[in-house]
Amino acid sequence: MLNLALDEWIPARRAANNVCTELAPWQITMDIDDDPFVTLDAPRADFNAALMQFLIGLLQTTFAPRDADQWFERMELPPTPEELQAAFRPFAHAFELGGQDARFMQDQDALADREPLPISALLIDMAGSETHFVKGLAHQGFSPAMAAMALYTLQTNAPSGGVGHRTSVRGGGPLTTLVLATRDNDDRQPTLWQTLWLNVLDEETLGYSATPADAERIFPWLVATRTSEKGGRDTSPEKAHPLQVFWGMPRRIRLDLENIGESSAECVCALSGQPSANIVSAYRTKNYGTNYIGAWQHPLSPYSYDGKELLCMHPRGSINYRHWLGLVQSSKDSKTERLPALVVQRFTDGAYRLEREGWRFRLWACGYDMDNMKPRCWFESTLPLFPIQDRNTREMVESAAERMIEAAGHFLGNLRGAIKDAWFAANDPRRKSARLDHVSDAFWQETESAFYDGLGAVAGAADTQAKRFEQFQNWHRYLQVYTQNAFDLWVDYNQITDQSHPRRIAEARRNLRRFNYKKKIKDLLEISDKRGSAQQEAA
Repeated sequence: MLNLALDEWIPARRAANNVCTELAPWQITMDIDDDPFVTLDAPRADFNAALMQFLIGLLQTTFAPRDADQWFERMELPPTPEELQAAFRPFAHAFELGGQDARFMQDQDALADREPLPISALLIDMAGSETHFVKGLAHQGFSPAMAAMALYTLQTNAPSGGVGHRTSVRGGGPLTTLVLATRDNDDRQPTLWQTLWLNVLDEETLGYSATPADAERIFPWLVATRTSEKGGRDTSPEKAHPLQVFWGMPRRIRLDLENIGESSAECVCALSGQPSANIVSAYRTKNYGTNYIGAWQHPLSPYSYDGKELLCMHPRGSINYRHWLGLVQSSKDSKTERLPALVVQRFTDGAYRLEREGWRFRLWACGYDMDNMKPRCWFESTLPLFPIQDRNTREMVESAAERMIEAAGHFLGNLRGAIKDAWFAANDPRRKSARLDHVSDAFWQETESAFYDGLGAVAGAADTQAKRFEQFQNWHRYLQVYTQNAFDLWVDYNQITDQSHPRRIAEARRNLRRFNYKKKIKDLLEISDKRGSAQQEAA
């Protein structure tokens, strides 16, 4: 059938052309000096994200560096394909998609008593009434490679799916964050190897390693499923190897490969649009699979801690700079501590060694926004990262980010309040139910570039303290102008003489300007009373 560690099945593109090629995982460094692979090219966005995690997990499991020094060595001098193949081979038995023995991410039970379902039901977005990426797949088949991608994507992101259908080791629809790189003054894109390796941790940092003897504790499909029906068992970190976070199998699934047969050349995979010698058209499933509980920590996901429980973050709507705290740097309030992914924490501690060589970095955040078993959307966002060598400077930049984001939240609150004041009388019952989500979404999206420009200026300044003070003033002026203009737009202020309540609108606008100079905002942005009064008069 197909071995997912040794055979060619992952769609990728090289630097020199725009042709998609299927590669085996061990081939990611093939021709790396002449025409390297630079990006994955699956037909679905969620598949690309899942394949990145698959390859990172494979490297983390079989080829993890001993320490930071070896990590940097392999970043600069990648292993040969033969070295990777030799590292993968002792674990290859865990990556057989079919066959009589253990099958990748599938139950050992054939589940013959279960009715077959169309293979398209593996797609997470098929759970809702509409699909985000595909249409009309209910009665079509996938190539084995696409079936494997769908299977891994579901097991890795598994949402709640009804009674006994368990969620992923990170919960339903987890947020994933990966570090990406570009190079200054270099026409070549970062190689696929470099992108993957940026997100692999050394064993010293991670605190554990793996050998082939650990395989049954890493890959749950190598043994009988730890079922979780009444009287069954839950699975905590103590019951498995920590690397099972990459290979969790919450769903009991069995691909129907016995009836796969040989298809004609006219058979086309419904996802890739390419001819396939074999087509997988069905699978079987059963509830009460592995139920993951406890403090599992995935290296690629941010977490929150409320003093009792460590919880993976889950996306709600778009990701933008208001999520900087918790995704890029740690933050804490009276109730919750937010922790970036372990790979991001490692990046902030050591990436300056790459930055000196002309590297620039971004954070890629992606995942499903789930409403129980139904996806609201799949999203992807990128946030710039600022690696800083000096710890004091880094702490000052982090403090600046925290203050600027908190101040932005107050400006947004003032804007929303002013719009409600303009639209509704104080006793209007509609006032309380007006959500104004569209106003909030526009605010965070439209002020994002200015935030990153300001924070980048602080991070790159020789005199960080002086630049920070300057950017605080700029940020306040910018948000003051933005909120005034946004108010005018949303309430149609330019047509105030035609409005039903012009006095109420004018008063709301004056109050917005006044509220934007409240003590809390001035304290956050270090604006003195004298300077604030002058700015307010100028506004």
